[in-house]
Amino acid sequence: MSIKRMFGGAGFYLNGRMFALTDGDMIYLKADEENRARFTARKMQQFAPFEDKPEMRMHYYSLSSEDLEDDDAIRELGKLAAEASARAATKKKKPSTKRAKTKN
Repeated sequence: MSIKRMFGGAGFYLNGRMFALTDGDMIYLKADEENRARFTARKMQQFAPFEDKPEMRMHYYSLSSEDLEDDDAIRELGKLAAEASARAATKKKKPSTKRAKTKN
């Protein structure tokens, strides 16, 4: 695991893929379609990085203070976030639909 400072916080990386980030005193974990329901069931809040744009949200959810005090919860939720990060890295990008310009 490695940690890189970014945007006033830090990103947590596993195998070169970010799975968690910090903003202020909050820790957020990566979510996707497969783990989002588990995070929302725990009442984890979605990361909204800009106060003036609350509708702009990222696919990261906050750890609660209760989760931070529970080593088993941190391991379980961290594993779910790392798995989401790995899944995101394996998704193939759609091929470009733009054609190259040709000279006449």
